Amino acid sequence: MHATPAQLKMIVESAFAARFLIADDRILYVNRATEDMFGYSAEELVGHTVDMLLPDEVRVRHPGLREEYYKAPRRILLGVDRDVRARKKSGVEFPIHLGLAPILEDGRLYVAVTVFDISHHKEIERQLVERAEELQLANERLARFAYIASHDLQEPLRKIATFADIVTASIAKGDLVEAAHAGEVARASALRARQLVDGLLAFSRQVSTPPRLETLDIRREIEAVVSDFSELIRQTQAQIAVAVPPGVLIEADKPQFERCLSSLLSNAIKYRKPGHTPNIRFFLRREPELALSVADDGIGFEPKYAEAIFEPLRRLHSFAQYPGAGVGLALCKSTCERHGWRIEADSQLGAGATFTMTIPRGEAPKVSPLKASA
Repeated sequence: MHATPAQLKMIVESAFAARFLIADDRILYVNRATEDMFGYSAEELVGHTVDMLLPDEVRVRHPGLREEYYKAPRRILLGVDRDVRARKKSGVEFPIHLGLAPILEDGRLYVAVTVFDISHHKEIERQLVERAEELQLANERLARFAYIASHDLQEPLRKIATFADIVTASIAKGDLVEAAHAGEVARASALRARQLVDGLLAFSRQVSTPPRLETLDIRREIEAVVSDFSELIRQTQAQIAVAVPPGVLIEADKPQFERCLSSLLSNAIKYRKPGHTPNIRFFLRREPELALSVADDGIGFEPKYAEAIFEPLRRLHSFAQYPGAGVGLALCKSTCERHGWRIEADSQLGAGATFTMTIPRGEAPKVSPLKASA
């Protein structure tokens, strides 16, 4: 049983894909899906050339494309191995798969055109590529972090083994003073090793946990962190100025953002000049992008280390001078990059340091459980 022309028209009209018929480069018929996809009515399309559905660059770069097809008409599907784009009435361009099928009727060549909007598929493809790149980056940085961590662990573990032997030897010869000293050195080394392991765990947990976004008031978060450091601030007599107005909101993971602020404040206090009361200032810039800065008047560092200091376990000073796990700034950068932000350091040796988090406006944060950055 053959379908009637009316039945064939019903089939074409009910299709989800845009379908239309052209002859001599003019549109003769379009289905409802074509109207929905391109935003034109059938009356606006019929009788016009297909140029109105193509981006300008296609017509400029490939002026003879249709002529080549008419010379050797065949069934083909375009857009599988290279990008093909169409243009809506609104001017918006979008990726498509384009099917062409020649029909010879009464000596006249018609071309049946089928258009599939693959915007959704392209977005999924883009996300998959991005996730793959992020996973590779995460693996590389975690591998580098694990290498650095294992290297840094060698020193405290070596000390523990060495001074444990000294304890044994000292006890054997009855030198309890030497045994007590060796025991203290071994204990301090064990605490250092534990601190390194804790830092490794904190870093690995953060880079594998997707941010949970919520609306945060920047000033309120700063005040909460400053309150947490009240005892250290009292002990060091640090002067804290918060030049950030209330009501400036961002979308962020609250624990991660607070941890980042804590690291920046902790470092600003820690790396103060000896015998000098630290002055620390939080301030905000609104243009061209929202930027939150933490500035101090501490010992600073040479500009050549402005990027290296964000590497995990990267230290510019000995552990004896400035204790710490060495992952605070690495966690800061991880937080910023996983939110789609940037963090930069500006400093001169002996002239303090300023750390700035730049938060682009008008864009949803790029959140990914795989995004990891040292």
